[in-house]
Amino acid sequence: MAAPLSRTLTKMTPPTLRNIFHWLIGAAILFGCDRLGNLASTALELPVPGAVVGMLLLLFGLVIYGGVPRGLAQVSSQLLFLLPLLFLPAAVGVFFLRDLTLSEWLALIAAIVIGTLVSLALSALLLHRLLDKGHRDD
Repeated sequence: MAAPLSRTLTKMTPPTLRNIFHWLIGAAILFGCDRLGNLASTALELPVPGAVVGMLLLLFGLVIYGGVPRGLAQVSSQLLFLLPLLFLPAAVGVFFLRDLTLSEWLALIAAIVIGTLVSLALSALLLHRLLDKGHRDD
């Protein structure tokens, strides 16, 4: 049985200044990549949203750095925990799509299905490659 909330709260240790500093650096990295991506997308008049450009900048930065800094991992894990809340506005927005024509619905459904299949296929290929790499290292 789960421990009572009061006992769980008393076991929690307060964050140290070092942890707070790491967390702030991680949040600053995410915010900075987002801002740089938006600036680059606007300045270069790219047909890609600034958030996507920011994610690519973050990816390149992590590849160059060779890993994920502790603070960025902490902030990212919290954001992943809250990810369903980030999708809630999009799910609510679907409610207002009732005036679409049949051809628009078919295009929307095709985009969802194709996007899902491509995502699954790429994830499976990446998992296969990572598992093969892990077996070769043994």
